[in-house]
Amino acid sequence: MTAIETPQTLADPREASAAAQPSRWDRLDQLALRASEWLNPILVKETRQALKSRQFVVTFTLVLVCSWAWSMLGVAMIGPNIYHGYHGWDMFSGYFVILAFPLLVIVPFGAFRSLASEREDGTYELLSVTTLRPRQIVSGKLGSAVVQMLVYFSAVSPCLAFTYLLKGIDFPTVIYVMVAAFLASLGLAVAGLVVATATSEKHWQIVLSVLLLFGLGVCFFSSLAFVLGELSRRPLPFQEEEFWVVNAAMLTAYGAYFVLLFCVASAQLTFASNNRSSLLRAVMLGQQALFTGWMGWGLIEVEGDLTIAIPYLIFSGIHWSLMGAFMNGESPELSHRVKRQLPQSFLGRAFLTWFNPGPAAGYVFAVVNLAMALVFTWIAIAANAFIYSGRASSLLGATPYQVIFIFGLIEFSYLVIYLGLGRWLTALLRRFNQGKMLLGFLIQVLLLMIGCGAPLTIHLMIADMRNDYSLLEITNPFWTLEEIIEHRSITPEVTVALFVLPLVAGVVFLVNLPSVITAVRHVRIAKPRRVAEEDEMIELERNPPQPVIDPLAD
Repeated sequence: MTAIETPQTLADPREASAAAQPSRWDRLDQLALRASEWLNPILVKETRQALKSRQFVVTFTLVLVCSWAWSMLGVAMIGPNIYHGYHGWDMFSGYFVILAFPLLVIVPFGAFRSLASEREDGTYELLSVTTLRPRQIVSGKLGSAVVQMLVYFSAVSPCLAFTYLLKGIDFPTVIYVMVAAFLASLGLAVAGLVVATATSEKHWQIVLSVLLLFGLGVCFFSSLAFVLGELSRRPLPFQEEEFWVVNAAMLTAYGAYFVLLFCVASAQLTFASNNRSSLLRAVMLGQQALFTGWMGWGLIEVEGDLTIAIPYLIFSGIHWSLMGAFMNGESPELSHRVKRQLPQSFLGRAFLTWFNPGPAAGYVFAVVNLAMALVFTWIAIAANAFIYSGRASSLLGATPYQVIFIFGLIEFSYLVIYLGLGRWLTALLRRFNQGKMLLGFLIQVLLLMIGCGAPLTIHLMIADMRNDYSLLEITNPFWTLEEIIEHRSITPEVTVALFVLPLVAGVVFLVNLPSVITAVRHVRIAKPRRVAEEDEMIELERNPPQPVIDPLAD
């Protein structure tokens, strides 16, 4: 008897083979899986964890529900007038509020917690022993934040296109606001990573998380005030050249400080024996060069109007005051690994020593860079007198050259005094306690508060001196510099400050000079034999020798 044929034996072999082949989506999934192996592993891990977390699911659901609810409510409020009126901006404002909260608060704080939790729980040590570099870890965290931002944008973008159809808002404004929101979210995310690397102690992480949430809230409400307030009353002037020039300058500053924060977060994750400072100081110098370039271009554009010199000096002073405050908190001890990388030649030691780690080198680095800003300003004054026949704006009064010169010299003196005192006090406290980088910054803030608050309190207690500047406020850099700009002339108080402050700055610099000399005396040390052999093996692995072919051989 013949065997009973089953349905499987009766099926067409071609159909069976077609069923066994993967579908188009399966092949796409396999291709994406293969591509993920070439991506940053931290990016893949963080993206998977973030998209599967309860926080993301709840936030994304709320964004969808709020967008749907605002669509229904907004259309109902507009009513039949929706066909004839201009209500695109009203609907856009609601969608922006819905989108701005996750972009400016949830995503940056999530980036902060993703790195802070690993440092608190001790899981970061597992990453540090792998072949992953700190930059890969930071870029992976940022990449995960970018993926979350794109998901939120994809949820709200159809609603934004709907607002353009309602008229009342142009498409370039929609693109401009969305790009600005994306860049702001990315900048806040890298700032959150920097805050997460500031300390690994849990109680300080709690304090920093509260401060970060407060800062993110301020950024969120500031963005609402700008979009819902300024843009609703005054449309963006896309047709004006100055608008694009200002945005290009702001984008340059954003990119420079973004790179600095990224390098800071990466440096904080490296080993303590590594050189954490040289790259950061190179970025700081690049920022000053970019700012100086914009100042020179602006001076040419305004045909020698010297009013641009005062903002240039103000921003340069703020920049190097902040950078110097953080550099004062660096450890004065150089590891053997850093000493093996020190410059050897005379020119290298003369120009590159100040890029080495240490508060003394950082102090001189900040002072010299602000001094170079003063030199560039005086070159601009000389060019103004030579090319434009001394043309200057009336805002600076009858003696613009003197006002700019005095302003720059007094600002420079304040920087030398406060950074020098902060470096000296930080070094003194390090004898009793091993402080960290935040110690120098906190001491600098405390000095500034005392220098501004103490004389101001005495000043306000005297009835006859409540509104007038006096020599009692000579320790207050803000009021003193404001006095120079406001009067645009040399008052007797400013004359005294012009002689006293540079003298005090010279004394403070001399007090810090022994530490500077010690930093200069550091010389390169030779590599141990074991380290040299390991470096040779690593170099051979990276660049293996090529086989030599003998042309006479058969």
